[in-house]
Amino acid sequence: MKRPIWLSLILLAGLQVLTITHLEAADTIYQYNSNSPQLGDIKGYTKTELTLQRGTKSVKIPANEIQRVRWNGEPPQLNIARNQEQNGNYAAALDEYKKAQAGASANLKTDLQFMIARATAKSAQSNAADLDNAIKFLSDFIKANGDHYQYYAATKLLGEAYLAKKDYAAANKEFGTLERSPWKDTQMNAKNLKARVLLAQGNVKGALAAFDAVAKMDAKSPAEMASKRAAQLGSAVCLEKEGKQKEAITVLDQIIKTADPQQTALLAEAYLRKGDCFREIGEAKEALIAYLHIDVLFPSQPAIHAEALYHLSTLWGKVQKPERGAEARAVLQQQYPNSEWTQKAEGS
Repeated sequence: MKRPIWLSLILLAGLQVLTITHLEAADTIYQYNSNSPQLGDIKGYTKTELTLQRGTKSVKIPANEIQRVRWNGEPPQLNIARNQEQNGNYAAALDEYKKAQAGASANLKTDLQFMIARATAKSAQSNAADLDNAIKFLSDFIKANGDHYQYYAATKLLGEAYLAKKDYAAANKEFGTLERSPWKDTQMNAKNLKARVLLAQGNVKGALAAFDAVAKMDAKSPAEMASKRAAQLGSAVCLEKEGKQKEAITVLDQIIKTADPQQTALLAEAYLRKGDCFREIGEAKEALIAYLHIDVLFPSQPAIHAEALYHLSTLWGKVQKPERGAEARAVLQQQYPNSEWTQKAEGS
């Protein structure tokens, strides 16, 4: 018996509603280098992988490939909070994360604990007063969640916070844990971070050797290529420290040309160091152009943006535009009142 067309349409609409309802009720995993999120029921996780049930199939997703997780029942305003954090609006993001803790599921509460620690750590990049809180939040998260899929991400942030605080032994300890992860890209990143410790301690030759070793490693995945470019950036910083600014600029231009546009932190620092090199050899106009790239393209990188604004405030006068320098200083004071660069600008 042939089904009437109107009945078929009703059945199809009903199926669509059921499908949409099912998708909305699912957990969602967003991965780096993928435009298609995976939906299903998260059945568990360890510090190295997350298990997603999709119908009758169980899928294991490595933790280092996970950008974020959206848990079933999560309040929609959390997406706005994540965007606020991504755009560098850490105070607004933290406010929403803390509000979302009330009534959250156990899994979401644990994720929110990490997100609060992460946003606090990012805020500390341009506000050193937040460093102690960041270290406490990250340490508490790691101690309570030693088998969480964000374990290594938290460990990296903790090491970076210790590095910013100049506690080099503690930083190296965390980076050592990171280096023992099972993924090559994370191991490469850990080596880069250890080289950053050497650089902060004034061991430029040791840091350059460490960066060069990573830069020479084979890289196949996008994440491994990202770590390789970070090593090249570190090498350029070392060359600058050795007074080889022109060599450093050549390396930095290559990074800027080849880096993935999504590597905003890497690109922002590349432009910052390029500006530094030109400033140090007396090329004020070229330095201004490099720093302006950060002001226009990467204001979501607060620590780098603050430093670029400081240099813009001093360089505009060298090209007979002091009013532009005053504007840059005003933005610096308004957006980053607690930054070391704001204090330096006010003291100059």
